[in-house]
Amino acid sequence: MVEKQLSDMKTGEKTNTDRGPVLLTTLLPGERAKIVALGAGSGRQRHFRTMGLKEGKIVEIRATQPARGPLVIDVEGTLIAIGRGMARQILIQKI
Repeated sequence: MVEKQLSDMKTGEKTNTDRGPVLLTTLLPGERAKIVALGAGSGRQRHFRTMGLKEGKIVEIRATQPARGPLVIDVEGTLIAIGRGMARQILIQKI
């Protein structure tokens, strides 16, 4: 579902910047981005929202763990460890 949203956004109208939406897993430590869309499924979206992850929020990658471990992200001062599978369900716009 996220891949379809990503392809739909890429074929749509260009924004003022050349940076299109990408998956959260593409960010490196220290990079910041705005959440554009969350993965499909009401249960998954509810889970994201209870963690403070919502469209429009600014996130920063604080750390990545080796061997496909979790990402540590900062959302408004709260550090959250999120697995890479879940992180692949979040589309972001780099800032």
